[in-house]
Amino acid sequence: MEKKNILGLGVLLIIVLVFGALALNIYLDLRKEPTEQEDVAEDSSTEACYDDISFDYYYKGNNLWQYNVTGTLPNPCYTISVESIVMESYPEQVIVRSTITKPDADVICTQVIQEVDEEGEFEASEQAIVSIEME
Repeated sequence: MEKKNILGLGVLLIIVLVFGALALNIYLDLRKEPTEQEDVAEDSSTEACYDDISFDYYYKGNNLWQYNVTGTLPNPCYTISVESIVMESYPEQVIVRSTITKPDADVICTQVIQEVDEEGEFEASEQAIVSIEME
């Protein structure tokens, strides 16, 4: 064999080894289980959707939770109210209740989509069980 062929074969072998190592690293990263810290980050925020309304809540720390209600209502005559009810138990059970009130039948409204952006806070332990109710 000539020196040029051996040198070319060596370079090709190095390139194949580098790409093989990268592929193995990516494969192992995809298969590894999330660490405890990654689990907490995923569980600290939760989102639920009902029709055109989206609920997002997360634990801020120091027994404080925050929730956001976003979405759209059919027109400005509809109203939305949001309240949080913390029940005395351990872990606390919290209900975030959202009520959409329709306008009276004799009310005339312009047909413009009304944006909703409500936020609030409640106090409960980190282990609290939060549920969403839509009325």
